[in-house]
Amino acid sequence: MRIGRTIRLVSLFIGLGYQISVGQVLTPAQTRADLSYLKRKLDLLHPGMGYYTPQARMEQLYDSLYNRLTSPIDYLTFFHHVSPLIAALKDGHTNLNHRKNYIDKHTRFLPFYIRLVDAQYFISHNVSSDTSLQRGTELFTINGRPVNELHRELMNTDHSGSDGDNLTGRRQWSLIQFADYYAAWFGWADSITVTYRLTGDSLIRQTRLKCLTLQDFRSTIRRRYGVELDKRPNLSVQLVDTLTHTAVLRVSSFMGFKKNDPFQWAFNRRLKRAFKQVRHDNVQNLIVDMQGNGGGIVANSARLLRYWMPKPFRIMEHEEMKKAARAELVTSWNPFSALNFSLQYRTDNAGGFASRSSNRRYRPRHRDSFTGNLYFLLNGASFSATTSVLAKTLDAGMGTFVGEASGSAYWGDFAGHFKTVTMPNSRLQVRIPLKKLTHSVGAERANGFTIEPDFIVTRNFDDLITNRDYVLDYTLRLIREGIVVRPGLEKQSIRNRTLQASR
Repeated sequence: MRIGRTIRLVSLFIGLGYQISVGQVLTPAQTRADLSYLKRKLDLLHPGMGYYTPQARMEQLYDSLYNRLTSPIDYLTFFHHVSPLIAALKDGHTNLNHRKNYIDKHTRFLPFYIRLVDAQYFISHNVSSDTSLQRGTELFTINGRPVNELHRELMNTDHSGSDGDNLTGRRQWSLIQFADYYAAWFGWADSITVTYRLTGDSLIRQTRLKCLTLQDFRSTIRRRYGVELDKRPNLSVQLVDTLTHTAVLRVSSFMGFKKNDPFQWAFNRRLKRAFKQVRHDNVQNLIVDMQGNGGGIVANSARLLRYWMPKPFRIMEHEEMKKAARAELVTSWNPFSALNFSLQYRTDNAGGFASRSSNRRYRPRHRDSFTGNLYFLLNGASFSATTSVLAKTLDAGMGTFVGEASGSAYWGDFAGHFKTVTMPNSRLQVRIPLKKLTHSVGAERANGFTIEPDFIVTRNFDDLITNRDYVLDYTLRLIREGIVVRPGLEKQSIRNRTLQASR
């Protein structure tokens, strides 16, 4: 009895602590101070202020948000209030985040993954205790609100992973991380009410589902769907069709493999090993799978490009920062930071700083280079350094692109170095990129604002039910039919067959 009472008391205190945290009330003076602090930091540091949304419009929006802060509001309402200012930047690298420990091990998440087929939403993975909600169950409402309406709201409030007016990144991330987005925007609850329809049934049902902590969510996913989890290591090579000599190179990230590896030797070794295998297996059609690759270190994207680029190349044309960014990179506790900064950057005509290394040229690798046909699998979550690889390859007149448009712009993005600012009263956090990175590409080579696919491939219901990699399947069919939009170096003298198709 005493143990049970103790557990109940601990649970009560945890619940009260969460309610107090969420229910924090901020005064107008506090919220105005926070908003003006954020605006000042954005103006000083963000290299893209006024780029996608005109500066005059940004000022009008800020004034409107500031002037409406006339009454005390709770923490989550203020989070919603600040969101439009960040969203208006239309920069996928600028993120509004909750204060530290707002999302923690006690946070509860929606107990399922959902996927979109045409205009309908279906459960793809169910981790709730109600196992009747099989894959393919159509989901209509959550707590009385239509799922399409919820999805649209989450897409519009968070531009993470998607630049400009591009929708693919916002759509992709908000679906992949729907449970995370929902908890961050609406707050978490112990349970939710959903309406749904089982596969092959006409009856719309309603039930209440318990939400799960992250630990319980992950353990249930592994137990129920472990065989389906993508366990391919980054930079792994798999021969998938011996008849057409086709292999898949999985590139899931451009981040390093080790924390203490400033020269990225581990990444480079893994990359060398991959292309040795490509050569050993006599691969003639290489599928580079970069679906869901959110980016990473630009130098690693250059290392990958060296294996198929035909001549020396630069990744970036310009790398620029505002004047105030220097103070974020030069610190008093590191006596070498000022020297390092002066070695890497010079003053520019705009009063800021430009990188001295943007003119760096990378030489193609001759040993183990790939000269066959390249096929790229991409989606909205192919972002940042991933788009750098895609843009440079497209600019070189190489590759066949399959899937959906990438999340980043063809021209470049705002990234490189980052500063996370914390508002003094609410403790909301905003990650601000410090550099404007402009790709060294020709504007006339662009096939859209982002990297657009040559073949748009979307999920159908059968793909959902079978959990099939439908983009890969479609690409294999292209290869078997001999369809190449931009052939490899060995075949560029042959007139290629350019097609546009939708599945």
